Amino acid sequence: MKHITALAPLLILIATVGFAQTPGNIEAAEYDPTENRWFISNGTSLLETSNGGVSYSYFGTATATHGMEVVDGMLIAIGNNIVRAYDLESGDALGALSISGASFLNGMGSRSGEVIVSDFSTGRIHRVLIADPANMSSEVLVSTTGTTPNGVVIDEANNRAIIVNWGNNASILAADLDSGELTTLVNGSGIGNLDGIDMDADGNFYVSSWSPARITKYSNDFSTSEVAVQGAGSGLANPADISYATQTDTLGVANSGNGTPSFHYFGDTSELIETPSFMESVQWDGRQLTLACQQAGLWYGTAFDLAGKKLNEFQISLPGAPTQVGIDRIGWSQTTPCIWTFISPSGTQHSIKPGLRQL
Repeated sequence: MKHITALAPLLILIATVGFAQTPGNIEAAEYDPTENRWFISNGTSLLETSNGGVSYSYFGTATATHGMEVVDGMLIAIGNNIVRAYDLESGDALGALSISGASFLNGMGSRSGEVIVSDFSTGRIHRVLIADPANMSSEVLVSTTGTTPNGVVIDEANNRAIIVNWGNNASILAADLDSGELTTLVNGSGIGNLDGIDMDADGNFYVSSWSPARITKYSNDFSTSEVAVQGAGSGLANPADISYATQTDTLGVANSGNGTPSFHYFGDTSELIETPSFMESVQWDGRQLTLACQQAGLWYGTAFDLAGKKLNEFQISLPGAPTQVGIDRIGWSQTTPCIWTFISPSGTQHSIKPGLRQL
């Protein structure tokens, strides 16, 4: 195992991978400690990586456009204003809930049995009961925050949901999980457009902001703060949802400004593993494709029969890492002998005959 030694002792960006999409198509990152993997929203679909962005695969047919939480053996995800539950092992859909009156469900925090969800447009904070995922129900915890609420995390030790808010000089609020009573923790943070929030094992909070593009670390009582991530080379660009992996002391950030998730390590730098290199390629193993390009962005593909007639075409946005893609996802089949051609984000053309050999 090859290791690298850091020059900066506090923080290292250990992996930066990207999706060349329009801003907003990557909005959420969530860590799954049961499998030591990350979930990353990718448009309306959902990717997973178990190696810090070295390679990706799809998490079944799961949908996620905004907040996600791993809780009670499930992934709870907001997809186009619907709260959905997925089994963590199989990826199977377990249930879905459309909240009456919801306008723009965005951030989410969790504890066993429930998730707390912000409505960016109405200012409401909803409680969703998830113990029976096939029959989830909701209630309004806070009728209006008086702000534009965004990221949410549950501070279970203090029985509160911490809510960060959009806007200039945005404030940070707490909602009592029993009464819904609001408390202002930071009255004007001095930074703007707060988006995501999570906490580490010591009870410190990490908050993402757009103005400036920064991760700010707050103490548990919000009496002190410090800049945790900022500046050229940090990978931050309109950082949206964030997730802190206490198991590995790594903060995952979904950067909506450049469609690029970044991973920031706060633990022992001697344990950092160098990201392996790979060659651009298109591979077919008889079941699925693996598309690999150092450059993130759109792949274009076309299927032709052996006489040269076009059968199908597709485009798909992928990270700058090897990503497994099932042919069902791109609407192709092997019923007719064919040749597949692909143009990668780098502009290179690749051709394969599925089941035969790569050309």
